[in-house]
Amino acid sequence: MVNTRTDVELAAAVQNALQTLLPQIREEFRTGSGPSGSGGNP
Repeated sequence: MVNTRTDVELAAAVQNALQTLLPQIREEFRTGSGPSGSGGNP
């Protein structure tokens, strides 16, 4: 019952989401683990 095309599209969507979200998550971890106020965010 597995549709290969849907599977590929799902995998592509997941990879796209990961590539979009991972840098933001890493940035938040980097700024969040440092002293407050040292981040570049307002």
